[in-house]
Amino acid sequence: MQAKFVRFALDRIPVSLIIDDSTVLVNLNYFWMRDRNPVDRQNRRWEDVPVVHPESFTREFAEFCLEAGVRGKFSVVPCPAALGRIDEGLPLFSRQQQESWLAMCREVIQPAFDITPEMITHTFVVDPQTLQPVEPRIWEQMEWETLPTDQEELVFDYIATACRILDNVGLTPEGVTSPGGFGGRTLEFYAKVAGEATRSVTGDPAPYFFKRVKDEPITRAGQVEVPVWYPDPAARTATGEIIASTGDWTGSWTGYGEVNADKYLTADLQGGRVRELIEAGEPVIFCSHWQGFYGMHNEDRRGFRALQTVVARLRELDPRGERTRWRKCSEITRYACATQMANLSVAVDEVRLHLPLVVPEVTLSLTDVRPGILAVDGRPLRQVSHRRDFVSGTWLSEGDQTLVAFDPAGPQVTLTVQA
Repeated sequence: MQAKFVRFALDRIPVSLIIDDSTVLVNLNYFWMRDRNPVDRQNRRWEDVPVVHPESFTREFAEFCLEAGVRGKFSVVPCPAALGRIDEGLPLFSRQQQESWLAMCREVIQPAFDITPEMITHTFVVDPQTLQPVEPRIWEQMEWETLPTDQEELVFDYIATACRILDNVGLTPEGVTSPGGFGGRTLEFYAKVAGEATRSVTGDPAPYFFKRVKDEPITRAGQVEVPVWYPDPAARTATGEIIASTGDWTGSWTGYGEVNADKYLTADLQGGRVRELIEAGEPVIFCSHWQGFYGMHNEDRRGFRALQTVVARLRELDPRGERTRWRKCSEITRYACATQMANLSVAVDEVRLHLPLVVPEVTLSLTDVRPGILAVDGRPLRQVSHRRDFVSGTWLSEGDQTLVAFDPAGPQVTLTVQA
C-alpha cells in the first residue's frame, strides 16, 4: 500500500475571490489617485470616482456571495489614506455610520471571507505609533516594495499595528494583504515578518499573506503554487502564501477599468482563464478590486454584474461540485501548511500521521490496495460511490486510487485499512 496527501482538500480545485482595496465606507481610490497624481504627474480621474461605497451596496454584495457560496478574502484598510483609524473613527462619517458598517461586515462578510489589513493606509507610510505620515513622504506600495530589512522591528510593528486595529473592531485578521508592490522585492523577509507580526496579534499558528499574481498561460503542473514559508513542525507554526491566478476583469483598481466575464469563462464554458486553470488542475484564485465591483455610481455595478455572470457559469460548468469548491484563502493556505509539515508513514494495513497543524478535511490518496473497511482512530468511514458525495468522513474508490477524507481529532492519527 502507498499513501500520500492529496494536493487540495477533498481533491477539489479550490476557487477563491480576492477583494483588494476595500475598507469602511470610503472609496480609498479617490484619495489614492488624488494624492498620487502630483507625484506621478498623471491625470487619473480622481474627481470622477465616488468618495463613498455605501453600506447598502456592500451588504447586497456580501449577501449574494453568502447565498451563492462564494468564498475568499476581503481587505479592510485600517487607516485608509491616513484619514484616521477605523477603531477610533474616520472624520468623514458619524460614529453610528461606522459602527453600522462594521456590524454589517461581521454579520455578512466575515462568514464568507477572511478579513485582512492591506497594511495601514494603502497610501503613505506612517509612523506605527502616531499613524502620521513620515517625512519625507514615501508610499507603502512604491518605496516599501523594498522593505527596510535593517529595521525589522519597525516592519514588525507596522504590520502588527495594522492587524491590531482590525482586531480592535472585531475583525480579527487571518493574514495580511500587500498594498500594491509592498514587500515584493524582499519577499523572504516579508514572509517572515508578516507571519510573526500577525501571529503576535491573533495567535494564529499559520497566517498567510497575499502579494503575487500569476496569470501567465499554464505550461506545467503545479504552476500556481500555494507556498509555505518558514514551516516549523516543532513550534507548530508556518506562514502561508496565496497567489492569485487570474487577471482583474471586473473594473480593476480604478473602478473604470476593463469588465469582461468572457475572459474568465466564456458563455459556452469552453474558454477563458477559469476553464484553463480547471483543466490544468490549478487553483482558481480571482484577483479583484472593490472599486471595480461598485463602478462609478450605485447603478453602475459593472464588476458585480460580471462576477454574478462568472459565478453562474462556474456553477453550470460544475453543477454537482465534483471538481471545484469555493474556499476562503485561509482554508487553502492552512491545508498547504498542514500537509507540508505533516509526517506520514505506511505499514502493511495502516497509515500513521503526525500533524503539527490540525486542519479539517485531510485527504489522502491510497494506491496498491483494495480496501473493504477504512477507519480513523477506530471510527469507521463511510464508503461513497460518486464524487459529489465525497466529503469528510468518507472514502471513494476510483480505478486504482482510493480517496479518503476525515477531520483529525488531534495531531496523531491512525488510518486502518482492511481488505
